[in-house]
Amino acid sequence: MLRVLGLDSGTEAVYRLMLEHPSWGMDRLAEALDTDRPTVARALDTLADLALLRPTATADPSGGPRLVPPRAALGALLDRRQNELARTQLEIDASRAAVADLLTDYSALGRDPRGGAVERFTGDEAVRRLQTDLTGEARGELLALAPTTVSGGGPWEIDVPLHLDLLARGVRVRLLHLDSTDGTPERRRAVLRLARAGAEIRTLPALPLQLRIVDGGSAALPLDPDDPDRGAVLLREPGALTGLRALFTHLWDEAEPLASTDADGGADGPAAYTPQERALLRLLAEGLTDEAAARRLGVSLRSERRMISGLSERLGAHSRFQLGLQAARSGLV
Repeated sequence: MLRVLGLDSGTEAVYRLMLEHPSWGMDRLAEALDTDRPTVARALDTLADLALLRPTATADPSGGPRLVPPRAALGALLDRRQNELARTQLEIDASRAAVADLLTDYSALGRDPRGGAVERFTGDEAVRRLQTDLTGEARGELLALAPTTVSGGGPWEIDVPLHLDLLARGVRVRLLHLDSTDGTPERRRAVLRLARAGAEIRTLPALPLQLRIVDGGSAALPLDPDDPDRGAVLLREPGALTGLRALFTHLWDEAEPLASTDADGGADGPAAYTPQERALLRLLAEGLTDEAAARRLGVSLRSERRMISGLSERLGAHSRFQLGLQAARSGLV
């Protein structure tokens, strides 16, 4: 109970017994506690160090130590401990500030000091840190254009373990990369591993640039698409993000689901659905109402709902939620 003040259980037992029997010597204390004299002696030394005991004046015939009145002694000990904790808290606060400064300096390496909604990073190491930090911040969705999915250490490569962690945390991951049949065996294995973990992956013969969009609020792309390792730009401007997401969506609709995974959809795969049907599924996945989706498609509300019924039947869905899940699993959104 008094361990926080520096008394272990044995020392506290000696102290409590001395409070009850202040005239007892070391032998009586050892006998009552079923221990030996050296143990009691160590406890008395600890009590003396804590100023809970004081030596008796030489004129005192008893010659043994005497307890300091507990109210004063323990009160002083509590005050001392409280002061120590206050100093420790100040040290922790100072350390926290130092850590914050260090992290700021670390994040600023290679970063253009102008900051703001548009930040520039130069050098492949700064680009790599940006990719790691930005990807790790994802909480809801990560979109990526990845011309080189596994590039042997390049700063724009897809970090497979990091993306597997995102998927395990429930983040939706959508990756667009070059046709996997053109890649190395290592690259194909990495892509299939991500797909089996739940990543939605499609391929195109060519991609215009590297791009990462996280939670619709941040996007990273190369300073120079022809030399992506030279640097990167981080954007948080809503207008730029809207345009980049539209680019991703356009390319996603043109792409093919990854071959050799469950995402190919079999005979009733994405190729069996019209562009209008796929566009409707995408609009519903984005949360649009039936009325809004019908306006975007340029069809009547009745036609839009008839399309939903047909899609639900073909995908075996009995609710809008199930329709969204089945559409995602089939690579339609």
